[in-house]
Amino acid sequence: MKAESQALEVWPWSVRIYTLGRFEVFLEDMPLHFSGKAQHKPLELLKCLCAYGSLAVNQDRITDALWPDSGGNAAEQALRTTLHRLRKLLRHEKAIRLEDKHLSLDPGYVWVDCMAFDRAIHHSGMADRNSLQQALSRYRGHFLEGETASWALTFRERLRAHYIKMSERLGGMLEQDGGWPEAIDCYRRAVEIEPLAENFYQHLMRCHAQLGQRAEVLSEYQRCRHQLLCRLGISPSQETQLLYQKLINT
Repeated sequence: MKAESQALEVWPWSVRIYTLGRFEVFLEDMPLHFSGKAQHKPLELLKCLCAYGSLAVNQDRITDALWPDSGGNAAEQALRTTLHRLRKLLRHEKAIRLEDKHLSLDPGYVWVDCMAFDRAIHHSGMADRNSLQQALSRYRGHFLEGETASWALTFRERLRAHYIKMSERLGGMLEQDGGWPEAIDCYRRAVEIEPLAENFYQHLMRCHAQLGQRAEVLSEYQRCRHQLLCRLGISPSQETQLLYQKLINT
C-alpha cells in the first residue's frame, strides 16, 4: 500500500501541490518559485480551490471569499483576471476547469496532497492497518498552517479531526496486537503534529508502562506538562495526572 501511495505521488503529474505542513507547488517535478505581491491573488485562488477539495465550486462562492468588498461584474472580472494569471503561473491552461460557472482543479493534470489524504480517508474506512498507515503518511502537518480565512479553517479542522481519529484507531489496533513499539511510533508522530492532545500522551505512557519503561513514562508526562504550560498556561488534566501516578507507582 505504501509503495502504491508513493507511486501515485510521483506519477508524472503536470502540477503537484503540497498543502499539509507546507505550501509548495511543483511544475513537471520542478519547484515553482514565487515571490512578491504580483502573485498573491493567483496563489490565494489556488489555495482556495484546494480547500474545496475535489468539489466543483460555484464562482460566486470564490468571489465572496476572495473579493468580499466587490460585487457583480467587478468581482467576476477580478476572478477571470486572477484565473488567467494563475493558469499562466501553472503553465497549464487545463489545470483549472471553469464549467458552467463552477471552478475545480482538474485531477488529470493536478495532484494535491490534501485531496489524496481526503480520498484515502473514505477509501480506508479506517478498517485495516495498511490503509490507515497509507492515509496517515499523507498528513505531514495541518492544512495551510497560518492561513486565517474561513475557507481554510473549515477544511483544516475537518482534516485535523480525521487525522486525530485515524491515529487513535491505528494506535489502538497496534496496542491490541501487542505492538507496543509500533504504537509508540504512531503516537509520537501524532504529538509532533498535535502537541496539545493529552490523549496521545496518555497512550504513550501506557505503552511505555507495558514495556516496563518507567523513565519513559516520566519523560512523556513531563513533555505533556511542558507543552501545556508553555502553550496554554495550564497543567495536565486530572485524568492525565492520575494515570501518571498510577503507572509510575506500579
